[in-house]
Amino acid sequence: MIILNKYPAVKLDSGITIVNYSSPHPYTFHTGEILPACSDKVAQQDKLDSEHQKIHNPKGWYDIVVKYILTEEQQFTIKRICRIGFIDIVLVPYPIMGCIKECNLGANVVQLKNLIKDKIRVCKLDDRVTKVIRSDEFCI
Repeated sequence: MIILNKYPAVKLDSGITIVNYSSPHPYTFHTGEILPACSDKVAQQDKLDSEHQKIHNPKGWYDIVVKYILTEEQQFTIKRICRIGFIDIVLVPYPIMGCIKECNLGANVVQLKNLIKDKIRVCKLDDRVTKVIRSDEFCI
């Protein structure tokens, strides 16, 4: 199943419907079920904007401080997906969850934070080596 003509979704045997927001990698659940990857085009279009600050380290290298930015369009799309009634979880990459939690989102902060409570989640690894994730545990 594809949501908004872009985002893969799967209904797990448990009855939970999960959408992949922007990850170019499939998610394999510990139950064997698979949430397909977003297309390369969608993954590129929905990647976070970022600002980089380059700091010279006196030991001879540069430390880079990265600040990710969730655009208005991305915020709109995430909210739109979350408003679809049959969707239980919108699986987002960890940096996106970080942007939402940082409160650098202007007037949309409260609305997005409420959506976190309801639907926005990050995967919880079941096995670090195989990258299999849990289908019954998610990070907020």
